[in-house]
Amino acid sequence: MKKILAGIFAVAAVALIYFYTAGSGKLNEALKQQLDTELATMQQSGFVIEERSTAPKKEHFVITFDDPEKMAAYFKQVGAEATTRDIEALKGLKVGVDITYQPDLYSALAMELYPLNLPDSVRNAAEDDEDKKVLAQIEKILSEKKILIHINLRKNLSAFKGYLKDIHETLQDDSESVTLSMKGATFDGTLNKSALATLTQKITLVAMESSDGVKAVADKTVATYRSTGPSPYDMDADYTVAKITVAKAKESTLLLDKINIKTSEKEQNGLLSSSVITTIAKIAMKGQGEAIEMEQVVFDARTDNLDAKALKVLQNSDPEKDEDAFNAALKQLLSKGMKMSVNRFAAGKIVENGNTLGDIEVKASLEVAPGIDFAQVEQNSMLLLGAIDATTKLSLSETIASMIAKDPRAMMVMMLIPPKEESGKKVYTLILKDGKITVNGVPL
Repeated sequence: MKKILAGIFAVAAVALIYFYTAGSGKLNEALKQQLDTELATMQQSGFVIEERSTAPKKEHFVITFDDPEKMAAYFKQVGAEATTRDIEALKGLKVGVDITYQPDLYSALAMELYPLNLPDSVRNAAEDDEDKKVLAQIEKILSEKKILIHINLRKNLSAFKGYLKDIHETLQDDSESVTLSMKGATFDGTLNKSALATLTQKITLVAMESSDGVKAVADKTVATYRSTGPSPYDMDADYTVAKITVAKAKESTLLLDKINIKTSEKEQNGLLSSSVITTIAKIAMKGQGEAIEMEQVVFDARTDNLDAKALKVLQNSDPEKDEDAFNAALKQLLSKGMKMSVNRFAAGKIVENGNTLGDIEVKASLEVAPGIDFAQVEQNSMLLLGAIDATTKLSLSETIASMIAKDPRAMMVMMLIPPKEESGKKVYTLILKDGKITVNGVPL
């Protein structure tokens, strides 16, 4: 959804260009001409434009999401990498757009976007009377414009800001009810030659509470995006959530405290590199007399040498409908010498029912040799195994290793292949090389 919203922001910038030297009347005329041009382009790109009406300082029209494949290409052109699969779920969605031309320095143009109906995929999922009852309630919420995005565009359309209308709505069927809330959702960003350059989104609170006692809350979410190059893949993003809590009527609780996710992607010479680093200060789970806490949770991973064209085909193709295209793209992806690594996946401190168990850490890497001869692989699948080098290193505290050893199956493994001792930790290293697997140097 973030990608779709980013695409809409970029579409707005392409469609409506503010001329510094134009007076109020000329401004409106120039904007309307540009809007005519852009809407014509959109209609050739999988959108349907309906119910258009114009006034001296206002515009209204409805955008229908019609052709996901064409729309994905359009979003890419304006700087938002949305796959066909992303948009397929929105097919049939209709979005109302109200535009007001204004003389203000920042709000030279104001837009309000609001969904008018649910996508086909959601409407077609209603199988019984209870589902249809809930859908009718959602349709009523939409008809009252309770789901609405307001956008103000700067004088030269180099920047924008806006908000999502606060939401507090209850949906109810014959057996239960669910209340959905969202408060303080704002955003701002910049544009570069009609494409999204930066975007910051903030949400004070997102919550869901059901009549059976389940409550989920996300506090203080912040997301930032920055384009770092000409490719839609060239980007850095950062996501933080102060706290996520999920609870069920004093039976169980889950807490995630201080979540941060940093992602980065870069395309060079047709090859894509990406990285993700996730940190969580604390994870706490309670229920049925048990309490487990994990602190300093880290997931640091990286992928290199991904063929961008092959990846796009894989993202946009259905292996069941077009198996040949999917398999060809998968072979192309592997033939470039794909590399993947988990630099660190760890919990720095694990506590169970007040007892400190210590830490656990995993490091792993996988590399596929370039230039695989798939004709030979089809004759002998073991050749593919020989083209893969992989290493996984598992490090456990003494206490955790002792707990695992209490399982008879684990005990047998540890007797046959004893762990190594490194800095007071129990360590297992699994290596796949030349089609052979070893664990701590012992062949399997």
